[in-house]
Amino acid sequence: MSSRDAFFPDRQFADARIRTALILIVPSLYLIATLLYSSQMAVWGRQVDPESAYTMNGLVAAAGYGSMKYDHPGTTTTLLVELIVRVWAFVARAPDIVEFGLRHYDAITHAARTSEALVLTASLATGGLIVARATGSAIAAMLFQAGPLVHADTFHFEMVLIPESLMVSIAMLGLALVIKAALDEEPPSAGLGALSGLMFALGFSTKYLYLPLAALGVCLLRSPRALKWASVVGAGAFVGLNLAFNPGTITRGFGWLTSIATHKGRYGEGEAGFVDLAEFWSNMGEIVTAAPLVFAIFLAGGLAGLIACIRRRSWSDPVSLTLIAAFLVYGAQLAATSKHFALHYMMASWVLAGGVLVLLIVQIRRLVPAIPATALAAVAGAMCVVMAGQTFAQIRREALQWSAWDAAGARLSQAVAEAGPACANVSAMFVHAPENDMNHGFDMTLQPWGDQQKRERFSEAYGRAFAVPLLDHGFYTRVLKKNFRPTTYAKLAAEYPCIVLRINETLDAASGIGLLDLNPDHCAIAGIQVYTVGIACAKIEAAYARK
Repeated sequence: MSSRDAFFPDRQFADARIRTALILIVPSLYLIATLLYSSQMAVWGRQVDPESAYTMNGLVAAAGYGSMKYDHPGTTTTLLVELIVRVWAFVARAPDIVEFGLRHYDAITHAARTSEALVLTASLATGGLIVARATGSAIAAMLFQAGPLVHADTFHFEMVLIPESLMVSIAMLGLALVIKAALDEEPPSAGLGALSGLMFALGFSTKYLYLPLAALGVCLLRSPRALKWASVVGAGAFVGLNLAFNPGTITRGFGWLTSIATHKGRYGEGEAGFVDLAEFWSNMGEIVTAAPLVFAIFLAGGLAGLIACIRRRSWSDPVSLTLIAAFLVYGAQLAATSKHFALHYMMASWVLAGGVLVLLIVQIRRLVPAIPATALAAVAGAMCVVMAGQTFAQIRREALQWSAWDAAGARLSQAVAEAGPACANVSAMFVHAPENDMNHGFDMTLQPWGDQQKRERFSEAYGRAFAVPLLDHGFYTRVLKKNFRPTTYAKLAAEYPCIVLRINETLDAASGIGLLDLNPDHCAIAGIQVYTVGIACAKIEAAYARK
């Protein structure tokens, strides 16, 4: 049975225009939903960490200093932001690209988010066309396209300006090529192998977690020439791209990965060892239960591939090998994420669920031809609808909640400015302060990797761009900064008649970095800790209540 016979045929969709319209439904739905969601998620709110780091890194690169982030490695993400900054500054004829970038910092982040959404939309549409041609089914294409909608975390991090978004775009297009290679009657061509290698190089340059997807290269085993081209292009393009635009990926990034792999804590911290078994198994259980249908799809695919190989006494069938490889990819990421826990680290495999579902239907039809193709397509479609429905329901709840928190943070910023217009207005991360988001980007790029001349250039540019100084109580660095320059609370007390600090934690001797020595007043407003010197905290509360 050929792949076209195995899948649900679109006889009632003989008109090419109708088939194309079907293939564009899911990408269009995704684009509309993610743009609406992005408009509700302030860049200085929930995802200031890590979005600000990539916005600042792109600006740093546009200023001619090269990439200063290598730890994910995010090379393609940085290049996207750099391109946006350079083109916009050129069109605007900005005399100083740093000042221009700081002045339009939030707009650059939104532009990058939108660009990522457009890239993923194009990837879904292009991948859908490839899958439709390989299977002869627009329904198969729509199932394939459901991958980015299988979980709320997947949808959220596709929208955010971090490497995960472009990683998903590349993974979806790469998966479409895998499906084509596995289902075509003829062995894969050298061109298809080279293109698959390029997708891997781009994906691995975007996020180190893309590495396990190399196992999907088993779809090329029928053609040694295609496999060779995939290997050469994949390795060469990865090395070439990163040596040119982000050398730290190679010179420092793999050392960072080794540190993570050999220590039990997060980001290479803690005692030596691979995992803390006390947390490993519970984390694994939480990951599986967070997306049980996705786990079921990969497990069923792996079993179907294994059964087919055993029944035929052959390990050469590309569909069977690809299904087994997909399960191994999922297993590798499950183990890695269980060690270094955050649900969105599963994205590189979770988004493959729709494509694995397509191959699973083909495999089941080959194993049990008596099962109607329409029944399998209906069950698969229902699973995708359920997952997407749950995703959109959860995303709506999160958008409403975070929008409310962002509004409260912005309202508190206004209250501080009204109650203490002459005060030193200090804020920290995670208090939803619209004026604070640049500081995290500086702390993740120029602070550790830039020299003093580069830091001074950004500090002076900020002073030219904004009349009010930027005062940051470093959440991670425990350093007080004014326009990116280190300072102290003692200096602020001598310079300003009063000080107001907003932070999301209660201060102690270490986290206070000198403020507690000034005997500040303290209150909590809208869940945010407020410390004041020279002005009553109650005055801030009263101003907030009037807003």
